[in-house]
Amino acid sequence: MSDTSAGRLLLGIAGLVSGLQGLALVVLAVADLAHLGDDRLGLGIGIAVVLIVLGAGLLAAAAGVALARQGARGPVLVAQLIALGLAWNLRGAEDSVVTWLQPLLVVTAVIVLGCLLSGPGRRAMSLAIDEE
Repeated sequence: MSDTSAGRLLLGIAGLVSGLQGLALVVLAVADLAHLGDDRLGLGIGIAVVLIVLGAGLLAAAAGVALARQGARGPVLVAQLIALGLAWNLRGAEDSVVTWLQPLLVVTAVIVLGCLLSGPGRRAMSLAIDEE
């Protein structure tokens, strides 16, 4: 496998995993809207709007990374660093929902960061930028 095709594959993997993260944010927003109560109507709608905007932005950036588009890598990298910070903040939590969320955040963030920061991934992104 050539270096360019390996880099394109890594960008595709990074785009797929970060796209799934963006989709998860949108699904969480819809689930939040589905379980709104009168006691938290304003807060629930506000959180859902934020999650939808973040999810849509991450989906767009993930598609850009998969297509090696200029400017798409930065937002995806920032999202992964935020995911690692969130996972660090969740360490030692006793909630059953959080116990599986922390390793999931770490594994997906490390996969995406590894793909984007690897030599072939960086070269594939820079080659695509030079072609534009």
